[in-house]
Amino acid sequence: MAVTLLGAACGRFTGGDLDHNTDYIHAHNAAAAGDFHVAAAFYNKALLAFPDSGKAHLELGQLCDEKLGDPIAAIYHYRQFLELDPNSEHRQMVEGYIDRAKLALAAKLPSSNGADPAELMRLQMENSTLRARVAELERAATTVPPLSNPSPALPPPAVVASNIPTTPTPSVRTHIVQKGDTLQSLALRYYGTRSAWEKIFAANRTILSSKDHLKIGQQLVIP
Repeated sequence: MAVTLLGAACGRFTGGDLDHNTDYIHAHNAAAAGDFHVAAAFYNKALLAFPDSGKAHLELGQLCDEKLGDPIAAIYHYRQFLELDPNSEHRQMVEGYIDRAKLALAAKLPSSNGADPAELMRLQMENSTLRARVAELERAATTVPPLSNPSPALPPPAVVASNIPTTPTPSVRTHIVQKGDTLQSLALRYYGTRSAWEKIFAANRTILSSKDHLKIGQQLVIP
């Protein structure tokens, strides 16, 4: 994976070994193959089993930040990492990532002569649509209650990387958004019922701000 995954050396997780979780392994393999949207979907699945994994939050944050161009999701996952591992030796660097993501968000806002980008960013963050997106991410992260019995401290980064099995990434069904596509029409096409659109939305929450914001050319995971 091209992004610098600090999560390989830090973070807290509970209830088993994240590094041997099938979805986490597939996320790494998909990212290494350049399938970043697929990798994000697998990271989200891994976080359902390991909701207290600062490591997984950090790696997904970097993926959203550096590969998916989604600063809102990146900021959320970076903050989750800092909350889960407040004494991390990488705290200052991750705080820098958050500042960088905020600047990226501000750059996406409509320009206005004489306007302060930081103030524009603050106003945009207060927008109800963005607040709803963050709330949705928080609900997903707390769906599964934290597991007990914390695992022992992580081995050094090189050991962690060498212990990850090199199993092939499974076949993941995807769809390239075409003109006229909606989540309901895709649900009807792939599942035979429009009511299954929520399943597609849940699998692509890192790239869709709402169920109605599909963009032509987007690659969606069809679970």
